[in-house]
Amino acid sequence: MSIRYKNLGGTKRLQEIVFAGSHDASITSGDVNAQTQDLNIGDQAEAGVRLFDLRILAKGSSSGASLVGYHGDAWRPSTNTLTSQYSGQTQKVKTSKDMTYGVTGEKLSDMLNQGKAFVDRTKEFLIFKFDKSTNYKLIGDYCVNLLGDSIYKSTNIEFSKLTLDDLAGKVVCVFNDKALTEMKPYTEKNGILGWRSLKGKDGVKPYDSTYYGLQYYGKGGTSAGAFWRSDTDKMDENVKKQKKLMLAMAKVQDQSAGNVLGMMYWTATGLKASIRKRNEEVLWGGTGIARMSQLWHEGLEESISNQLKMDKIKVLEYGGIRRVKTFFPNIVMIDFADPDKCQTIYDLNTAVDDKLAKAYDKYTSA
Repeated sequence: MSIRYKNLGGTKRLQEIVFAGSHDASITSGDVNAQTQDLNIGDQAEAGVRLFDLRILAKGSSSGASLVGYHGDAWRPSTNTLTSQYSGQTQKVKTSKDMTYGVTGEKLSDMLNQGKAFVDRTKEFLIFKFDKSTNYKLIGDYCVNLLGDSIYKSTNIEFSKLTLDDLAGKVVCVFNDKALTEMKPYTEKNGILGWRSLKGKDGVKPYDSTYYGLQYYGKGGTSAGAFWRSDTDKMDENVKKQKKLMLAMAKVQDQSAGNVLGMMYWTATGLKASIRKRNEEVLWGGTGIARMSQLWHEGLEESISNQLKMDKIKVLEYGGIRRVKTFFPNIVMIDFADPDKCQTIYDLNTAVDDKLAKAYDKYTSA
């Protein structure tokens, strides 16, 4: 049976649910050290993915370039003048003839069309997260025009407090803050939102309740180098890194910590080794699944423990529902998304409800 997040209840907020994110979501072919997914965007959505990590470039030349996903490093781009088929505006576009190393993936137009078809049919939500791309203005043209009424246009509600009903039938497009200036005159009113990582060099950056877009805390995977290290060592490296990040955020005493979406990476890349082999045999083998679940639970439990200790769990009224406010990993980033992996992540929603209910009971009885 296909995963449907609306079954959790339309009043559930983003900050209260756990869902799968697709790492390098468009890379469905290539060498063993480059390919990260088997399914296209539409099939990943059907499997249960709700956030897509996308890197986009224009491949080709001035006579025929197309926007595609990529993983790796492209040749130094040349600047050409092209006319957008959607806005009709002539723009300077950087095009790359080929990849220095790595691979290109699906066309952006196909990904957007698949996303729109999915949300229109199911009334679910999807988040397209763009980073490390070129030609952001042109990407904005594609998003606004291809998604049409299915693109989410920002309201005054804080992003993490949006409910599943608020997002039903919508594709949310979020872009690195640095790209937003390049994308003008498109703004949140057109469906072009930002994203901010709250991981700073000296700790956790402050949450901004007036920000239009996704604010998350987390950082991915493993170092691409040290290719001589074993797959198990790579998993250990990721566990150590993710645990350190989550516990640091869980101990934050800021009252708004519960509004930050946590992002945990269950990925392990490298320069030469097979991503698929490491993913299937180690990260998603029996031991790997147990460690992923344990790691996720530790982030939630540390946050609850800290909030109870500091007496700062806050009960909020929203839509007549009382809620405990705490930080936990909301988004689990994965390679080779499929229904079984997404179901494992979806099932964490039961753990959230149970643990927060017990924390609330403990808090109110103290």
